Amino acid sequence: MRLSEGAQKLLIDVPKPSNWVPDEYDVGLQDIMVDWREAEAADIGIVGVPFDTAVMGRRGCRFGPESVRSSLVFSNVYDPSVDVDLSSGLSVTDFGNIDVLQTDVLGTHDRIEQVMTAIYQLGVTPVVIGGDHSITYPNVKSLINDTSGNVGVIMIDGHLDVRHSHHGEVSSGTPFRRIMEEPEIPVLPKNLVEVGINGWLNSRYYMDYCREMGVTVIPARQVHRRGVDDVIAQALEIASDGTEAIFLSIDIDGLDLSIAPGTCAPNPGGLSAYESLEMVWQIGQHPLSRGFDVLEVAPSLDCGGVTSMMAAALIMHYLGATKTRLQKRNG
Repeated sequence: MRLSEGAQKLLIDVPKPSNWVPDEYDVGLQDIMVDWREAEAADIGIVGVPFDTAVMGRRGCRFGPESVRSSLVFSNVYDPSVDVDLSSGLSVTDFGNIDVLQTDVLGTHDRIEQVMTAIYQLGVTPVVIGGDHSITYPNVKSLINDTSGNVGVIMIDGHLDVRHSHHGEVSSGTPFRRIMEEPEIPVLPKNLVEVGINGWLNSRYYMDYCREMGVTVIPARQVHRRGVDDVIAQALEIASDGTEAIFLSIDIDGLDLSIAPGTCAPNPGGLSAYESLEMVWQIGQHPLSRGFDVLEVAPSLDCGGVTSMMAAALIMHYLGATKTRLQKRNG
């Protein structure tokens, strides 16, 4: 695979993790990964974005890519609950980290868009480890750049993230307003689904904006009471209505603070581990699934690394779902 020269210059290599406890009968994620410079193609490409300058509250998620990658060392490539084995039939690479500008939000977003667009042009589905939630804007915009039709978005988050810019600044609270108000090719509000929005973390003003725009908001309490399968079916129906691709974005603070304490704004009453993993599993299998990011893991705010391990599990579920999707597509 050959990225454009400009995109290559914006990437920084990261060390490949070693086996945690070597066992000749175990296959870890690191065992199946290929070097993108030498591989002819890849199905999945991991990309790190160590950037948290746009965080409105406590920072630390710039160290998320390193911490989540380190947690992936615990991951074997077989899940007996779904009987999926990644040791064959799925090609995974790691493009490293994007060389961000820690003092320049918009400049960093431009760099992300350039690299991510080049990755999409290779036919690779990106898995982005952040980094703050502001970067979903260039992540989705890159998918739009590589798609001839509309793009649907499903996001899991405790917050609506449709704020106005603060004092003219872009922040981690603005990405979905920005992508809906994108002047050239916006995400249509009717194709945006926000899941896991929780009480006492948002304002009526922004909820009214979502209602007026036609955004579908499914609070965490509804997920708990309705059941995750029903919510997933609704989200996929909306995000796929007239679209050619779906992007899944997870702010880790959409999960309950018991499983994701290491983030800017821990969330009591957020989604459970099972609910969030099942959403990734089912959404990742959809024929239109074309990208995934997991954001706002802040290891300096974590307890025993559990948030990083939760993010790693979400990534592994997306990899497994992608293999299943590709098998269905290829018959």
